[in-house]
Amino acid sequence: MFIFYDIETTGTNIVFDQILQFGAILADDDLTEIERFEIRCRLLPWIVPAPGALLITGTPVSQLENPLLPDFFTMMGIINRRLADWGPATFVGYNSMRFDEPFLQRAFWQALLPPYLTVTGGNARLDLLPIIRAAAYFRPGLLDIPLREDGTSSFRLDGIAPANGFNAHRAHDAMGDVEATLFLARCIARNLPELWKPLVARALKKSSAAILASGTPIFLVQHGGTPQVGFYRRIDMSGSQGSHAVLARLDYDWRDAKTRIDNFTANETAGLRRALRRVALNKAPLVFTLAEAEALAGSAPAATELAQAQFLAGDDDYCLRLTELIAPPAHEKSAHSTEVEETIFEGFASSPDERLMADFHRAEVLDRVMIARTFFDKRFRRLAMRIVHVTAPHLLSDGEQAQMRDGIARRLDAAREDLHPWRSIADALAELEAHPGRVATDEDDAIRIWLEQRRPPVQ
Repeated sequence: MFIFYDIETTGTNIVFDQILQFGAILADDDLTEIERFEIRCRLLPWIVPAPGALLITGTPVSQLENPLLPDFFTMMGIINRRLADWGPATFVGYNSMRFDEPFLQRAFWQALLPPYLTVTGGNARLDLLPIIRAAAYFRPGLLDIPLREDGTSSFRLDGIAPANGFNAHRAHDAMGDVEATLFLARCIARNLPELWKPLVARALKKSSAAILASGTPIFLVQHGGTPQVGFYRRIDMSGSQGSHAVLARLDYDWRDAKTRIDNFTANETAGLRRALRRVALNKAPLVFTLAEAEALAGSAPAATELAQAQFLAGDDDYCLRLTELIAPPAHEKSAHSTEVEETIFEGFASSPDERLMADFHRAEVLDRVMIARTFFDKRFRRLAMRIVHVTAPHLLSDGEQAQMRDGIARRLDAAREDLHPWRSIADALAELEAHPGRVATDEDDAIRIWLEQRRPPVQ
């Protein structure tokens, strides 16, 4: 089963922007649609949308606070239940690993729901964008790829879908983009099964880990403007337990590097690092067996590459040293990070807090505020109080209501010259004025008036 999905948001800041629209289609293994689902919500009171996002998606400001729409937290609960009912499945988006996935994870987390739904409970995920890039690389002409003004290929969904016959595309609408993504997936599955089938088969992290743990060379296609391809061997010892695999490119002379590495110049060290790749196992890397590489690319490793693989297989200490060369730096918490949205990776919820989250969502509205005050982790207390403020603000004490009003005013009224990671009203107004040569439209004027009206009252 597949779940094709897309989101529309208030902007591109995955930490401080908000999902406004969600669309999804459930499809069977043959990519035949079974069911579809879409939903919109109201704007959160502390979020300022990017004017550019509103103009691109055609979202009128009158819709942002439409009382007929559910609030954000109610919407996320509905989405969570629907996706759980549809699963387990493989989630497919377009450029989703970099945008939709982190947005969705943070949205669930802020709603006190399990954030990693797409990679737990038997679910897996694929990103169609790198698959489309790979298809264009291995089978030129299979898809009609639009060109930018400078002559380079453009893989934007709103261009590539209609260029290949999907003329009903409602670009920048969540369900419209889902339909376009499903259309392109069918094109690949039907016309290039030697690319589609192996990637679907190993969308799960454990499946990617298994092919890399085999000890044999593999063929890797890297996501980028023009895919970089080559034969590699895994050299780290984490197996299926690690979140990443470290791969060594086999057209690099690792035997020679070992004898000279302590005296490498800066350029030589940089070249060695470029021959190593750290691959996220839970992001469906484009990895293929040698047999699959032959079918897809007509390629096989040279004798010298096989010799490099054998050399690396026999020297665990050297492989460990190479692995440590590209280990990520230790994460340091920012001493200035006081915004709750920035704390998602500061630890998982404890078992008691997980039980409180479940109780919170089962509870009647009147009981939620009492549960909100009892979370052990202050992050979840803050998130729960936000939910109560949006869904039933009258249940908060006078002091709690004042604290929420002050926090919202701080977000909305932040001056341009003040350093802040979110978007304030002043920032949004400046964006509207950022292109002096552009003729203002009625939509621009409506956004400007609405932003001015949202300014907090002077105390």
